[in-house]
Amino acid sequence: MKYRDLIKEIGEGRIASAYLFEGEEDYLKEEALRKLREILIFPGYEDFDCEDFSCQDTSISHLLELVNTFPFRGKRRLVIARDMDECLPAYGKAMVEYLDHPMPSTCLVGLGRKFNRKTKFYRSFEERGKIVSFYPLRDEEVIDWIRGRVKKEGKKISPQAGIYLQERVGNDLRSLRGEIEKLVLFSHPKAFIEKEDVEKLVGKGTGPDIFDLIKAIRERRVPTALLSLSQLLDRGEKPTRIHALIAREIKILLRLKEKGGRTTPDEVCSIIFPAKGHYTRFYWDIARSYIQASKEFTQEELINGYHRLVEAELSIKTGREDQGRALEKMILDFLVREDIRSGEQLSYP
Repeated sequence: MKYRDLIKEIGEGRIASAYLFEGEEDYLKEEALRKLREILIFPGYEDFDCEDFSCQDTSISHLLELVNTFPFRGKRRLVIARDMDECLPAYGKAMVEYLDHPMPSTCLVGLGRKFNRKTKFYRSFEERGKIVSFYPLRDEEVIDWIRGRVKKEGKKISPQAGIYLQERVGNDLRSLRGEIEKLVLFSHPKAFIEKEDVEKLVGKGTGPDIFDLIKAIRERRVPTALLSLSQLLDRGEKPTRIHALIAREIKILLRLKEKGGRTTPDEVCSIIFPAKGHYTRFYWDIARSYIQASKEFTQEELINGYHRLVEAELSIKTGREDQGRALEKMILDFLVREDIRSGEQLSYP
């Protein structure tokens, strides 16, 4: 069985009592585990009904105790046993015996890179459970995966854009997911991602992109923000675009600050993505990062930061000051806390 078949069965509610995940594509394994958690575990009870551990750190007797424990809430427990391939044959006999009489309320998932298919252990999973193979996707499969991932975020991507993204980033799904998340933000409120969107975001080679800079500012990481700014300017990013995105960031944080922390992820999403209307987990995660970031700044700091943005914009447009220097000064003034600033005078290179 492959990943796609597993996801289809899980979606239909056909969940086996035991799975063996084999192969080298770890990202898809984690996606499958996430899906199983969503289906099996009652929200808020992950610590009670989901066990996730390495077999190298767990005895077989403790594993058997975990799989034979009744769920605390809900109908099923999920037991994730990693590195099982590293613990054979010690685990083999006990697993064969367990699979003969598995706990009906437990879903056991054993993970490993490579298993000997001739062993009784492997055949037991074939006969009494499900074996799912996770191997690196071919180029055409990666492009299909990109299309599906973008669709999950409520957008579409042109074939040319999907191919170009795969060519630029490669077949590492974790890296591709990160770029897709940035593309979703970058192209908002457009519903269709085109090749030129990908070119603007990832077409200039390696190094930080503008969203890395914005994230560093949001998280108040001064050295990272200044380094990202310098590299972006060296690569030809327009100072006016950088300025506009920083201004948007401060406006969002100000609106959240004005609400006094009494906001839900959905309410924050409506501020960040007002034209969307429906928000998935991806957008909620972004919203939570903004809620946390708003706690890092006082309202006075945000207001002063916006005033400094206005001053920087004037310097950029009139040529009164070097554009990069004006942005650097603005970021320093905004991010360095008042107590630090009062203790030593800031100098601008």
